Amino acid sequence: MNMNINQTQQSVLKNYIMCPLCKMLILRYHIKPHYYECKEKIQEIQKREEYARMNSPQYRVGEIQKKNEEAKKILKDIRIMEMPSTTIKEDNKKVVDGLLSHLSTTTSSVKITNNIFSIEEEERKREEKERRKREEEERKKEEGERRRREEEKKREEEEKIRFLKYQEERKKKKEEERLQKQPQEVQHQHEENNQSLITVENYRPPTLTIYQENVVNHFFQLYDKLFFDYIKDKSVALVGPAESIINTKKGHIIDRFDVVVRLNKSIPLPKDLSKDIGTKTDVLYNSLNTSDFPGENKLSPTLHKKYGIKFVCSSYPFNHSVFKDDILRYVRKYKFELPFKVMDDNRFRRFESALGTRPYTGTCAIMDLLCYPIKYLYITGLDFYYSRYYGQYREISKGQLKHTRNSNIHNAKPQLAYLKHISLLDDRIILDSFLTKIVYEDYEKVLRNMKSIKPQNIFGFQNEQMHQYFHMKLCKVTFTIQPNLLHKLDKSLFIFTNIKNFYASENQYVLYIGQHQQEVKKINESGYKSYVGNFFYTNQKLKEIPSVFLTSKFIIDIKNILLRLNMTNPSLLFILFLAIILYFPEDHLFLEADSNHWITNMEEKKLFKFLCKKKMVNMIH
Repeated sequence: MNMNINQTQQSVLKNYIMCPLCKMLILRYHIKPHYYECKEKIQEIQKREEYARMNSPQYRVGEIQKKNEEAKKILKDIRIMEMPSTTIKEDNKKVVDGLLSHLSTTTSSVKITNNIFSIEEEERKREEKERRKREEEERKKEEGERRRREEEKKREEEEKIRFLKYQEERKKKKEEERLQKQPQEVQHQHEENNQSLITVENYRPPTLTIYQENVVNHFFQLYDKLFFDYIKDKSVALVGPAESIINTKKGHIIDRFDVVVRLNKSIPLPKDLSKDIGTKTDVLYNSLNTSDFPGENKLSPTLHKKYGIKFVCSSYPFNHSVFKDDILRYVRKYKFELPFKVMDDNRFRRFESALGTRPYTGTCAIMDLLCYPIKYLYITGLDFYYSRYYGQYREISKGQLKHTRNSNIHNAKPQLAYLKHISLLDDRIILDSFLTKIVYEDYEKVLRNMKSIKPQNIFGFQNEQMHQYFHMKLCKVTFTIQPNLLHKLDKSLFIFTNIKNFYASENQYVLYIGQHQQEVKKINESGYKSYVGNFFYTNQKLKEIPSVFLTSKFIIDIKNILLRLNMTNPSLLFILFLAIILYFPEDHLFLEADSNHWITNMEEKKLFKFLCKKKMVNMIH
């Protein structure tokens, strides 16, 4: 194929020839007229250049100076001729006189020309100076004009700010005057409404006739306190409408929770799914959006009461331009027939800013519920659109599912990251099996890779006796900096520590964390006869091999594994902790009070919490 292209190019190029004057490719049968035309153009340009050069003052002065030099040279040659003055012929005398007169004439011409040029140079300099002066004056004038405009703009802005402040103060003053002029009956009505919101069980709807923002916000504060008292110290199940809940057979478990929370269009509950999703509903978190899917989001308090709902919660705040109209419309229509609360404004704005996207209703419910003193929160049927809704909730196509998972409004990825973060740090959260799989996917991979490390590749030993002792696993292994707490344990322990004055009991054997065995000998000689050897993280570049050390292969492998969790620089004590639980999966224990000393950053803490959830760490509280 390439050969054909090259042959075609060569055949085409044969029809062209380069013009020797302008170096352009011209068709062969056009080259002759083009050449003559090009030659005439070049000659015309040369003539113009020659004419301009001949007529230039520099050229004329140069010619005069050249002739002057020639005359001087001839005169010099004549004067140096060795002949008597009487022998000079008349013709030579005439020539000399002519040359002298020509020389004087040319010299005066050069002086005049030089004077002319000096005058022109002075005139040019004067004009240049005046031009620069005018430019400087114009620049200063423009600078002054610019500063004047900036000052005017600044004064206008200050005036505008003062006017806005004046308007705001005036508006505030009018509002205060209007509130002061409200009849005492309205104030009495507020007092009665406050008394009516005693408990959820004895709830009576308030008599609301005024829907101004300050009045509505006042009621939202009351309902938030009511919700606080209602949900305090209760176990909560948050049940979503995801298809992943089907065939779980956990409906009876869901119904046993103190409070069952559902989302958006979950009401009415499909009876044929009661074995999977349960039959109980106490709280409904709803976006109150009725425009996206008209008729699907049923907000009638009558329907909600039928299904036992005691509280309706808006998943978004009231004082927000996007949600305000929907919330106010709901309040005007249903007049707090059921207790109704909204998300806290500041809390939602901070949460949305941290996520970098608008949270789903389910994510808002998780965040909001964890702000209250609940016992624990069980989350099921919520998978951030990894699966569809169950059919009775709403039909959704694959394209809609993909768009909902990642659109310009919602993005599931940061919300999953939030749930992973908070579920590891907050012990109140319990995830169902499907959600656990997708939330902890990267941690599960790290755990599998850690378990694949062979025990013989973890620790290295100075002598075979220490190796055999480790291999037999005759006692529990731990790391501590608080020996007093270990003395309370009636167990045989092998202890890693960096404390020099460690008093060990009869059934406790201690490895001192340090590079040199000589240091251990000095400590033992001083009276603390507790140490059986020393431990260090490596045996490389050491004059004396430690009693126990970590192999270089293990350190490299574990650091590469931890990189998958963005742990670029794990602490050496945390690596020792991992080495202990991997080498002694059953025969180890740790004090909870010690964990704060060898966990140095958030990523290490989250991995530690995950290992505790997987029951890989034996902790003593």
